[in-house]
Amino acid sequence: MKRPMTTKELFEKIRDILKEKGKLPDILDYGLATDKPIPIRNYEFDLKNNLDYGSSEGIYLDLWIVYFSDGERSTHDLGTFKTLDSSNDAMHIMADLLADFIIEEASYVNKNRDDFTWEGADVRAFDENGKPLNWCYSCNDMEDALNRKDDLLKEYPKVVIRDNATREEKHFSREEESEETQ
Repeated sequence: MKRPMTTKELFEKIRDILKEKGKLPDILDYGLATDKPIPIRNYEFDLKNNLDYGSSEGIYLDLWIVYFSDGERSTHDLGTFKTLDSSNDAMHIMADLLADFIIEEASYVNKNRDDFTWEGADVRAFDENGKPLNWCYSCNDMEDALNRKDDLLKEYPKVVIRDNATREEKHFSREEESEETQ
């Protein structure tokens, strides 16, 4: 993606996946995404929900995300599913929908983590064969990333730092570092 996915787009994406897989129940009256979308800038958020009887009719399944930004806890809506049916069977069906939404959302975000990473910098080390290691460090800012790079170059021959906001990468190798210090 060329920009962060919004809360509305995430809800619609998961709703579409559920529809494609035949997991949207027939009893639904609607599944509406939030009308106040915000960009999701970091994959480290928690999906929260409320499944309950409506105050006047039916059953509602509200979904939102909770995350920390600048040390503050923030909450933003994703969307709502609703049925007018208020039977016990309908509650079980809506609970199944909740479980399916959680499963598909976690799978989608994990498979597309890069689309949800727009803050800080990632630092990845490479082995002697030029292959990236199966892990990386996520740093809050470039200064932390550069310090982490220095530590990693003591153990690994190559390190790449990616600025998550710009998607630009800087490549560093042990040889270049030793040439610069001479």
